[in-house]
Amino acid sequence: MIKIADKNKLFYPFDKRPKDGELLKVSQSIYWLRMPLPIALNHINLWLIEGDHGFTIIDSGMSTDEAKNIWRNIFNGFISPKKIEKILITHMHLDHSGLAGWLSSELDIDPHFTQKEYNETQKIIGGMSDEQINSTLDYYRKCGYDKKSEDQFRERIGLRKSLSSNQVEEIILIKDGDALNLSDGEWRVIIVEGHSPEHACLYNEENNVFICGDALLPRITPNVSVNPISPDSNPLESWIESLEKIKSVIPNDALILPSHGYPYVGAHHRIDSIIENHFRKLESVLETITEPKNVTDLFPLLFKSEINEHTRVLAVGETMSHLNFLVSKGEINKTIDKNGLYSFSKN
Repeated sequence: MIKIADKNKLFYPFDKRPKDGELLKVSQSIYWLRMPLPIALNHINLWLIEGDHGFTIIDSGMSTDEAKNIWRNIFNGFISPKKIEKILITHMHLDHSGLAGWLSSELDIDPHFTQKEYNETQKIIGGMSDEQINSTLDYYRKCGYDKKSEDQFRERIGLRKSLSSNQVEEIILIKDGDALNLSDGEWRVIIVEGHSPEHACLYNEENNVFICGDALLPRITPNVSVNPISPDSNPLESWIESLEKIKSVIPNDALILPSHGYPYVGAHHRIDSIIENHFRKLESVLETITEPKNVTDLFPLLFKSEINEHTRVLAVGETMSHLNFLVSKGEINKTIDKNGLYSFSKN
């Protein structure tokens, strides 16, 4: 058991990370694989769980030639493909799922997925129809998109499709509360909503290890966005409830294996910090709406860096999640103003 000197701080048990494409052992049965990404968030941590008879792979990386070569090197030099027993994808985002289809095909293994994450992954691979694009852009225009941002969104659709591999034909379905035997023992599935629709986290009670995907990142918080398909949804409330659920299930001294950043101990402190940060933002938004505000009016309040056409999609989604939360609590109203934009005012 790892002892925490200060329960109000995070403890990092590893002072080094693996080089890109290399493995580092972080427990008796778990290896840390750092996979490079061709985006601003330049890496993802993948996990390989070793058991008596083989390995389980947690998440895949994006579909790039570099990532495929890293996997080939691992299969040629560290693990025989025949020793891979299972693949599990935590959620739909391409740094996690982009190579799911390729790995499944290469290894002849059906990956474990939650239903909603699988559905969204297949949508990305299939691309968006013109009708879906127009409907989505109609939502974004109400959120203040200009022509430059619209053009970037269309480019983003093509980029997303290029960073995903072939379709995943069959899956092994997982759901909240499932007890999975993943090579080294039993792992409990804990579903988190808000960052994505049905994100799977994994807790091994025997070794007190929590593979959290994007749920409990140590230094950054995952984007919580309103989906254009459900413009009145309240993902922030689902996200906060999910974090509280994690806190009720795992102890504070669990070893947290995040998808970005270093492994750490201090889950409860991190959860409290994330939730407090969201409530501070909600309070600031509410105090600022002394007169009707559009979505983009609130960017300077919620984000330290300047928002451009590349970051606007995430900024819009995150801003709308806070606004919809306040709408759901009856604190503010959402209407359409004379310019066709969402407008928010106090009741």
